[in-house]
Amino acid sequence: MRPNRLSAFADLCRLFVTICMISINFGEYAVGGETDQARPYARVCISILDDRNGVEVAFGPQQTPAPGKSVVAHAVSSAPCFLLVVALNQGDGQLAYDWRPHFRKMSEAWEEAAFPESAGLWHWDKRAEPFDFYVLVLPTDAALVPEIERLVDAMQGTGEVTGVLKLQTDKLHDLITQAAGDSDPTKHQATATLTEIRGVTRGSKEFLWRNFASTVYFDDRNSGLVVFRGGS
Repeated sequence: MRPNRLSAFADLCRLFVTICMISINFGEYAVGGETDQARPYARVCISILDDRNGVEVAFGPQQTPAPGKSVVAHAVSSAPCFLLVVALNQGDGQLAYDWRPHFRKMSEAWEEAAFPESAGLWHWDKRAEPFDFYVLVLPTDAALVPEIERLVDAMQGTGEVTGVLKLQTDKLHDLITQAAGDSDPTKHQATATLTEIRGVTRGSKEFLWRNFASTVYFDDRNSGLVVFRGGS
């Protein structure tokens, strides 16, 4: 075979290899997308309820505290799981406003839940430091479930913040990081479009929280985390 034909043949082989590599990569992306869609997931929305007028709006950095306001977490899951909801200060990582964390088992697919179970526990009537809401979704047989459950139970109450509670909060933050696989909350930031958020009155025009919910995926081996960035 002549040199120019050898060169052309080599170019053709390189082109063939390149096309094969591109095809493989596209295949990986397609499988990844299909796998994501097949995984169980939870839909979560944090909202602010104003008891004075019944108006409820989605939580976000533009929201501010006021007398009569409280925080509500709405959730639904496509499969049984455990949900942990906790608000942590952006600065020191301690409990925001002394709101105690809540941990609940979602026993059935498409079961809806609201946190806290007793309305009005998370009062938001005065300004403090900026904080975020962390929502961790764990599979029902996750190894960390018993430890998180015991810790959250021990953190309940409305007494004065003590050194023990601060240590417990640090431990809970560590467990969230362990379950999520990293300590960077920006990687798990909620995706709701805040510019489209509007308040509605409960009753005949109940707050449509699903319109502002973020999706977090999980499976039998992996937990999911979504972080709702807040303001003051």
